[in-house]
Order: sequence, then structure tokens, then C-alpha cells
Amino acid sequence: MKDNFIRHDLPPTIWVENIITIFYMELSKDFRYDGERHNFWEMVYIDKGEMFCTADNNRFTLKSGEVTFHKPNEYHNLSGNRSDPPNVSILTFECHSEAMKHFEGRIIRLNSEERALMSLLFEEGMACFQLADPQNPLLQRLESLPDEPFGGRQMIKNLLEILLVRLYRHKETTTKQNRLNVHINGMDVPIEVKEILDLLDERLHEKLTVAEIAKAMGKSETTVKTLFALYRSGGIIRYFNSLKIKEAKRMIREGSKSFTQIAEELGFDTAQYFSRCFKNFTRMTPSEYRRSILQR
Repeated sequence: MKDNFIRHDLPPTIWVENIITIFYMELSKDFRYDGERHNFWEMVYIDKGEMFCTADNNRFTLKSGEVTFHKPNEYHNLSGNRSDPPNVSILTFECHSEAMKHFEGRIIRLNSEERALMSLLFEEGMACFQLADPQNPLLQRLESLPDEPFGGRQMIKNLLEILLVRLYRHKETTTKQNRLNVHINGMDVPIEVKEILDLLDERLHEKLTVAEIAKAMGKSETTVKTLFALYRSGGIIRYFNSLKIKEAKRMIREGSKSFTQIAEELGFDTAQYFSRCFKNFTRMTPSEYRRSILQR
């Protein structure tokens, strides 16, 4: 007898064809490798700590609880931030679904349910496979374990596809472009730090407070202080004054202006305050510094 039930298709929107590697690493804070590119996707998840990540021309910080994807043939590498030993989970896989374009250039912060899915995925993966060389996981070669659990590979596929669908729907994302790092004086810092430094250079002849710097940056005072601390200790105003004194030394060497004129041009309230600040940084008064130049 013919029934009246309607059968609904369940077509996959993201279809993972196979995995190449799946592994978890506890790394040193100084870890780095030269980088690579390959013709399949790579998912990088930071479970603890932070890492510097390069993706083609973008260099950015990947933070604890965040995941990013490297598209096929995108050059990428990882390195420690020299302060926090990171734990990282890496999975590489082949997937030609159109929806994967959504992940290009994105950084996504996982919620508790997604972290649980990630944990299950890697638990299942490492129950089915082991690295050919555990000391060198970047060789990109897995070996099957002889006692892999029933349905283990299907679980890996299903969990990865479910995770990808969840992440596709995710609203809390940023982009690698928005998380750019720059290299300044041997340090990797967020691009916002360079913007702060550029602002200080541009307004060297003004008197600035942290509140005014924050307003010019469109950020809170706390954010500006936190960002600057990634580059230099001692505070942003002390650093700003050090720039002023460096410029004052240049002006004194030129010898065309009085100390009062130099103090006014560099935004110091009085010549006396300028002199105290100058001695604080150089251990000489402006007059002593001028005499030391003449004696050379």
C-alpha cells in the first residue's frame, strides 16, 4: 500500500572529502617554523596562549579560543609570541564546497559549544590516527591506528562538517586584515600600536594627555594603555617625552634656538620643566649637553 509520507532530501552544504593531518601540540614560547603552502585547507585553533600567524601578506595575532583557516595555496606560518607557551590544534583537509569561501581571511572566536565540538573532533581524530613522526608534525603525514573505534572516521567527518556549519553561522568574527601585526624594533605588535606611534611622531610639538591620544585614536584610555604596553613599558607619556627629548637634542646640536624656544616648540609648559625632563632622560642639563657637544 502506498504511504503518504514525504521524503525530504538532506543535501550537504559543506562536504569534507578527506583529512590529511590532525594533531595537537604544546609548543614553546619561542616556537617558529619557516612556513608552507599546500593545495588543501588548514584549520588552526589556539587552545591556550597566543601565536603570531602569517597568511600571505597578513601577519596577525591568533588568541586563545580563536580559530582561523588557511585556504588552499595560501602561504602561512606560525610562531610563538616569546611570552606565552601556546597549545595549538591543527587539522588539514580537502573540501571543495562553495561555502568554504566564507572562511577565507576570517578569525572566529569559539563559544563553549563549539569548543566542545572541537575537543570531540580531535579526540576522535587521535583515536583513529597517529603522526608518522610525532617529533615533526609538520611533515603532514598520518598513519592509521590498528584499533580505531567503530565509526571513527565517520565521526571525524561528521563532527568537522557540523563544526564548519556552526562556524559559518557564527557572528563573532573578525578578519586577518583587521588583526594585522607589524614588526617594529624586532617586535611583533598589533597595527594599532604603530598607529599610536605615528600619532605621537606627528604631534611631537604638542602637549598631549592619554585622554587626548585615546580620543584621537577613537579608543578608550584603557585600550590605548594596554596596546602601548605591548610595545614599551613605562607608560605612553614617558615614551612621548623621550621622543621630545630626542628631538630637543637634535635642535640643540643645530644650535640655532635657545632652550626657551626649544621648550615652547616641543610643548613643554616652562623652560624649567623642559630642563628637568631633559636631565631625567640624559642625566645632563641642556646646558651641559650643549657644552659636551662643543668639546667634541
